[in-house]
Amino acid sequence: MTALLKLIPLVLLAMLVACTRPEPDHVVTFKSPTTGIFYTVETRFGQGAIDNDYTSVYLHLERSEKSVRQLVLSGTYVTVMKIEWTGPQESTIFFDSGFTDTFSNRVTLSLDGFSKTFHATLQEVQSPAVEQQVR
Repeated sequence: MTALLKLIPLVLLAMLVACTRPEPDHVVTFKSPTTGIFYTVETRFGQGAIDNDYTSVYLHLERSEKSVRQLVLSGTYVTVMKIEWTGPQESTIFFDSGFTDTFSNRVTLSLDGFSKTFHATLQEVQSPAVEQQVR
């Protein structure tokens, strides 16, 4: 019985390690015109035939040494080309490939009584190599 009680914490620790996502392999930051607000595009590269490349795009708000982030876009093999800020609270995310699992066109970030709603547009673009193949 005591051996079983000793084994339970080890099994729980192994499950925790197996379920946590590793740090992203590649992170790109797109700053906004407003201080403390920015996007990160975080990509984890697959390690085999059944493990896909996975990209997540987060909108961040930093204030008074605190931060909060919200998922805006995620998917497999998503290649984000750029993010343009079209206004203080409006942006366009340009991508040229991949399969989106999640996209939120409106995100509200709140921190220390400060709250802002941001609007995002998703725009698919064709890379020049793909356009030449289509012709």
